[in-house]
Amino acid sequence: MKTLLSRLGGLGLACLMLTGCYLPNKFELTMQIAPDGRYATTYDGTLTQLQFLQRIGTGDLVGNQIDEYVGIYENDLRRNSGFKEVTYLGKAEYRVKFDKQGSLAREKQFSFPERNGVVLGLRRWTAASAEGYMAKFRATNHPALPSLAAANFANEPNIMEVFGDRLPKKMRDDLIANGFWVRGSIRIWTSAKVGYHNAQEVVEGNPTLYVWNIDSLNAQPPEMIMAWTPPSQ
Repeated sequence: MKTLLSRLGGLGLACLMLTGCYLPNKFELTMQIAPDGRYATTYDGTLTQLQFLQRIGTGDLVGNQIDEYVGIYENDLRRNSGFKEVTYLGKAEYRVKFDKQGSLAREKQFSFPERNGVVLGLRRWTAASAEGYMAKFRATNHPALPSLAAANFANEPNIMEVFGDRLPKKMRDDLIANGFWVRGSIRIWTSAKVGYHNAQEVVEGNPTLYVWNIDSLNAQPPEMIMAWTPPSQ
């Protein structure tokens, strides 16, 4: 870890300039999504604050300064009321428990842990954003395109999407080379109409379970595109 800390200081990546850049280490993340956009999500595991890790590695923070920033980043997490437990473990790593419910009828997007670094997110498409997302899919020949066409999603007036982010490749490679690892699982239950997903396992039912087993920083982020049925006014 000492080598990792020292090398992180030279990465110079934009992610490390952001306050909210947390990376999961060991975790179980679950989400239940109703067709009308109501959701409930839990996370039980650890998060490493990468900017904090970098500053420890460069020697920018030492002694009591580290203790001060332990509290700063704990408070950063606790600004989200979903964090029920936050415990510092050392080397910029926090043990956390998260539990939150919400609805896409009241909010356009949910992001865990924060918008600046999304392990798992849920958003609804607007008329304007849908055009942008589909244009990006077409430009990259995204594998969702044939699935969405087969599911007749071109005629769906309302869509919601599960998504995640990955660190830039240079940073992933450096972290992996220095012994940083990720182990976890993401489980999503939904009875919504699914037009596309990249889950590794699907257990049919009502609701159906979609499973992603994460064992590498290079693992593909979760993706699901579903029909959203707005609740009646």
